[in-house]
Amino acid sequence: MNLFSVMKTQCRALAAGLMLLCPVFSWGQVADPLEDVLILYDFNTLKCDWETNPPAFCAPCIWATDLSLDRLCQSLQDGGPDGSKFRSFGGWDSSYDYSFARTDFSSVSSTLSYDVYVRADAIANISGVSFDWQRPGDSSVDAIQATIFWEGPAGSIEYCSSGPISLNGTGCWNSRVLDFPIDVTPLPTGIDTSGKQFHIEFYAWGNNGDALLLDNVALKGMCAPIPEPGSAILIAAAGLALLLRRRMRV
Repeated sequence: MNLFSVMKTQCRALAAGLMLLCPVFSWGQVADPLEDVLILYDFNTLKCDWETNPPAFCAPCIWATDLSLDRLCQSLQDGGPDGSKFRSFGGWDSSYDYSFARTDFSSVSSTLSYDVYVRADAIANISGVSFDWQRPGDSSVDAIQATIFWEGPAGSIEYCSSGPISLNGTGCWNSRVLDFPIDVTPLPTGIDTSGKQFHIEFYAWGNNGDALLLDNVALKGMCAPIPEPGSAILIAAAGLALLLRRRMRV
């Protein structure tokens, strides 16, 4: 048996072993029924106005705090975009008065926010946020932005923002995705997110600063466990086996 045949046999055996380990690598996906959603706040299990807003869903590699208010008021109502419960948030600023300067992950006034923690044995890529919204009247806020903060290599707080987004029309539910642009301060990705904390903050303003209705507030992205060294070797071996198989067909 020549060397090529020996390598082919060994790679097939390693690839077969990798298939047995597939549940390990699907850990970040099998438990996630929302594909590209890391965190979701949908308010459906809440019973009253003054309850806190815990996440309704978290991907297995992520842990998140409640969706918290800073000098805002909230009420719980029925009849959201999918016929379920939603939140009305009021007390926003009537004109833009926001600062990105931070020394820690504390929220500024008149914002909605939550903190996200990536597990130490996982990695994540965060792409942006999404939410359903409605302006109930002409005095409602008509602009919003989402900002994500994290600690940079030098220990300072860095950020990336969607920038101001207009909210037009009243009385109808709309869906919106706000991406965190990649041409500004780049968000940490991959292994650089392992064990890292992120702070996501929503700021809305305009008109009289009156209520904005929100539902299905989500953090978008993907996550996965960090493969163990032995598993990583099997992944590489499986790839080599595939290359060898293709070479044989040529």
